[in-house]
Amino acid sequence: MKQFRHYISQFCRVMAATIAIALLAPAAGAQDNKNLKLHSENGMLNHLAVGLQTGLGGTGIDVAVPLHRVLTVRAGFVGNAVGDIKFKAINTGAEITQIELVEDDAIKQAKMIDKVELALKPRFWNAFIMAEVHPFPSTFYFAAGLFAGNRTFLHFRNTNDGALESLYHANKKVEDYNTMFHTNYPPVGLKFGDYVFTADENYNIDVKMKTWAVKPYLGIGFGQSMARHHRLSVAVDAGLLFWGTPKFVFNNGKKIKSTSKESGITHFISWFSAYPMIQIRLAYKIF
Repeated sequence: MKQFRHYISQFCRVMAATIAIALLAPAAGAQDNKNLKLHSENGMLNHLAVGLQTGLGGTGIDVAVPLHRVLTVRAGFVGNAVGDIKFKAINTGAEITQIELVEDDAIKQAKMIDKVELALKPRFWNAFIMAEVHPFPSTFYFAAGLFAGNRTFLHFRNTNDGALESLYHANKKVEDYNTMFHTNYPPVGLKFGDYVFTADENYNIDVKMKTWAVKPYLGIGFGQSMARHHRLSVAVDAGLLFWGTPKFVFNNGKKIKSTSKESGITHFISWFSAYPMIQIRLAYKIF
């Protein structure tokens, strides 16, 4: 993963340098009639544009080349730059009322904790390739492509490292009791909608919401990713990124089961198999 990030970092630096050089190039030569004529010609791979984009898919950079007068291909990298989001999660140990468990020392200690602060870390980075089809003599187009990147969309972790020992032991007590007496008491941990995030052996909550690594995309757009008669162009994409049904998993890869199948976050996740994407792109045509 570190090596992948290094390559992406180098790619972004090269693209940023390319944009800077293009913007600093003399503008006078680009304005004569000969260049304006060349600037508007259609053909395969005879033009190159670099773009910056931002939106629900994150912020990124790309390059675009024409393959036909109605077909343009873009490739690049996009990701989010959102900081950690902190919130308080309810401790389910405080909800235990079963007389056979409530007097246990581990349960008593867990019940003394009210809420625990969790940090929600959005982590979503993807390389992509996109084809734009312009079927009409207008700025409208269809878009289809593939995104490939990390599987983790959200990462949950307690802000006070190693502080959830009492929740860990309380949950082990409940698991042992369920095994011994064939009961079905819910786990002890931190509540997130219909899910309970339990502490691991390091006394931390470490949970990830994962999707597919490779994600197809379908959408429509308005504008131009590559201007015909000018250097600068603006386009807006809107579509769906198909990433499968997201799953909550522990750091060891074990899937977390919800406490409900019919409502709340579980119901929302069950149909959230496509992520809505709206991106705004500003492009500069180098040649």
